[in-house]
Amino acid sequence: MTRRAPLRTRRAVLLAFFAAGLAGCNQKAIESWLTQSDGAEASGSLYTEAAFSRAMAELKKRAPSPIEALSLLIYPDHAVLQARDPAVPKNVVQYVYRGGTVTPPVPVKLLGTGKLDDNLFSLESVKVAVVPKLSREAKAKANIPEGLVTRVLLKRNLPESMDIQFRIFVTSQRRDATLDADQTGRLID
Repeated sequence: MTRRAPLRTRRAVLLAFFAAGLAGCNQKAIESWLTQSDGAEASGSLYTEAAFSRAMAELKKRAPSPIEALSLLIYPDHAVLQARDPAVPKNVVQYVYRGGTVTPPVPVKLLGTGKLDDNLFSLESVKVAVVPKLSREAKAKANIPEGLVTRVLLKRNLPESMDIQFRIFVTSQRRDATLDADQTGRLID
């Protein structure tokens, strides 16, 4: 039986390879991509109540109120909020929470023929605090041995409906599942 090198060793080899081959690229971006955690930040997974509450508090401090969100994407170790830029209402900016800090807003390139206003929703109209509970319920309902919640996405369910919905992604090496929940956190059959 062949044994694989430890994850840190594989990452170090990949980092050396990319650093040597891509000298003109932004080294910090490469290092950041290669050093993502395996599912939890140092202070705990964002699928726990305490870590998720801290993340949302930091995002809400950084993004101007009221937050008109295009989407909120929560991974175990970081969260990405895309929201209307109040300074330029036809634009969307993105904030990333990772390791206790939020990045400055970055412009988002919008694609598609839909209207921005149709896709936006008030973040206050959603029970976002249910994400940790919802991730536990979705993992149990998916009934995938060794399955992990890899991300939770909150956005409008367009083009099917104007409903605001959570989509929870549960993944394992054998199979994957997606489960949906309404904006209150109730799983939809």
